[in-house]
Amino acid sequence: MAAVRLGLDVGTTSIKTAAYDPAGRLLALVEKPAPQVTGREGKSEQDMDAVWAVVLDALSNMTEKLRGLQPESLGVSAQGDGFWAIDHDGNAVSPAMLWNDTRAASRLHWLDSTGASGKVGRACHTSLWPGTSGMLWVWLKQNEPELADRVAHVFTCGDWIGWKLTGNVATDFSDGSIPFLDFNTRAYDDEALNALDCADLKSKLATPQSAASMLGRLSPEIAKATGLPEGLPVSTPTLDLAAMIVGMGMDQPGQTMMIMGTTAVVNILTDSVEPCDQPVGASAFHATSDLIIRILAPTTGAAAFNWFTELHPMSLGGDCPSEIAGKLNELVSSVPPGANGVTFLPYLNGERAPFVEPSITASFHGLTARSTKADMGRAVLEGGAMSLRHCFEMEGVNPTQPVLLTGGGSKNSLWCQIIADVIGAPTLVSEASDQGLWGAASIGAAAAGLGDVMSLVKREERTICYTPNAENHKFYDKIFPRYRLLSDNARKLVSQLQELDDVK
Repeated sequence: MAAVRLGLDVGTTSIKTAAYDPAGRLLALVEKPAPQVTGREGKSEQDMDAVWAVVLDALSNMTEKLRGLQPESLGVSAQGDGFWAIDHDGNAVSPAMLWNDTRAASRLHWLDSTGASGKVGRACHTSLWPGTSGMLWVWLKQNEPELADRVAHVFTCGDWIGWKLTGNVATDFSDGSIPFLDFNTRAYDDEALNALDCADLKSKLATPQSAASMLGRLSPEIAKATGLPEGLPVSTPTLDLAAMIVGMGMDQPGQTMMIMGTTAVVNILTDSVEPCDQPVGASAFHATSDLIIRILAPTTGAAAFNWFTELHPMSLGGDCPSEIAGKLNELVSSVPPGANGVTFLPYLNGERAPFVEPSITASFHGLTARSTKADMGRAVLEGGAMSLRHCFEMEGVNPTQPVLLTGGGSKNSLWCQIIADVIGAPTLVSEASDQGLWGAASIGAAAAGLGDVMSLVKREERTICYTPNAENHKFYDKIFPRYRLLSDNARKLVSQLQELDDVK
């Protein structure tokens, strides 16, 4: 009976499981919509039991597709951060508070003023945002103390799914990195915990270990519910981003990749970080090595594209993303680089990289009576690319080697070329779009003892290379300082407007 390797990815908007042969060929795929994210006034929550129910359904559907194929391992990745808590009986304490929950946003300024954020920065080289576990724990203690009293274990989404699959509690180093891990000792840092008023949280956190280690084996109960083999090896769940990096074969310092999804992410591998009080972005350990992933994640990526096209449903609407992208590309095709002087700051949902400012808003600059919808459309595409370049600049990196690009935005050829022209480095896009699932499956195989993960993950992939247009890049070099000036002053304006509101 042919053996296959399973990957499971539990995302915020969808839950996927895939089966691969050892050469990396996709044999079967199941995708289910994740339970709805709910909330208002900063809340962003998912029902933990509903998420688990969809996982069970996806795995059961996969079993039906596997006829004649024998799973030999299961690797798990999932959305990161947030606050997924259970009580002493193993029941969810409340809906999970997600990575993009902003209820604790007001506490960010207090952390900066007291120096607490500096202690976190020096430990895990991360600039905090409201949706991290420490921030949410303090909010819960202050606002829902009866729920806080019930908390026995605090998980990430991946930890929750791993525990439900095997009955064992652990987190991997990538998921455990933020906000308490000391990157030097690879243990939770007491100074960071105390600074965030989270000393009482330490005993509730899962112990970190390598994602390539086996969390446990599929329990008899879950085997019966899904049809998967009892005792199937399950890897320690990892951060979805870390699984994607493994799936792209990245394990060398200096390698870079970008994700142009609903949000955008710039990822840079490094073998060391310089401790500082106010780091830019976030840091997490590589899933299977001692390398560190520097993560700069602008809040708005392809969401800006979607926002702009939805404003014009008659001219830019369509039945599928490719049709919509084609219409926008046709609209802006005659607009030159620089969008005839129009600049778009893509801060539709606040910002968390290359700086943290939840209250900043998006804007167009340079509009005149001669500006057109096409100019504005081109500016939106360029604004997303400028945001990526801004992240590289703040990290002090000038990419010269090919940069890998993935995510929904990577399917838009015009946008890919604009990104290459703006950052000035060849941009490689794989025709495959399953690197996260493949990375999870390969990590699962390594945890089952089938080989070294970076050897297991090798497979043939066809790529498209977007080479920077030298003339366009030279032009973007001239106008990028304008983007930076507008961005820097937009941040100052936020503070000035808040002062006016305080006076009122």
